[in-house]
Amino acid sequence: MHQKHKNQSNESCFIHKNGCYLLYNPELLEAPEASLLKQGILKKADHYQLITRGGRGQAWFVVVSGISAVYRKYMRGGIMARINRQTYMGLNWENGRSIKEWRMLQWMFDKGLPVPRPVAASVCRVPFSFSPLYQAQILVERIPGAQTLDQILTQHVIEGDAWRAIGQCVRRFHCKGVYHDDLNASNILLDAELTIHLIDFDKGALRGAQETNTPWMENNLQRLKRSLLKQQKLHKKYHFTEDNWHMLIAGYEESVTE
Repeated sequence: MHQKHKNQSNESCFIHKNGCYLLYNPELLEAPEASLLKQGILKKADHYQLITRGGRGQAWFVVVSGISAVYRKYMRGGIMARINRQTYMGLNWENGRSIKEWRMLQWMFDKGLPVPRPVAASVCRVPFSFSPLYQAQILVERIPGAQTLDQILTQHVIEGDAWRAIGQCVRRFHCKGVYHDDLNASNILLDAELTIHLIDFDKGALRGAQETNTPWMENNLQRLKRSLLKQQKLHKKYHFTEDNWHMLIAGYEESVTE
């Protein structure tokens, strides 16, 4: 039997059954199964498509319950991936990586920051219900018509105003104390109107509102620049220049108004 609980936030409920914990927005999902993201979502989806570029985990575009969304499994990278690709250790489901990202996204969404609205997140115990090991998944709304900055730069030049807007966007997050652990060209989205969104806040953190630059802010920016330079080396045509970076920094250094 499912156990359903109303969370402190009006935007979320959670249910659990057989070692699966599902945190979800009841306005977007009606009576989901606790195992929805572990086993059932691709079967229930009206449409799905594997995303082959960008991001840390294995991800799909899906349409489920009338919602166009992105479904992502949390996957390890680096050397650890050779040993253990998608299993994590943790006794408290509230500390699961997907749950923490869901709550962070909801906080940012409520603050008006340009992030996708979280739909659901799950932690499921493996290989049995009381195991200390778990696998994690998340479902967030898809940004209509958006591409990653990385994808766009392999196709064409973007103008200086867009670079300035990217810098302004990053500064908005920093002024709210939002630390993005993996700020790179694949985690910045631009839509047809060049509206900017940031995605993938796995291992992100809230560090308190900051009006002045701090080392972690500078490290975030340098990580982004390294990702752009790395991609530039990997592609024969990659439309990024030092002048583009200067425009981004000019936008970042402008005062932010909410």
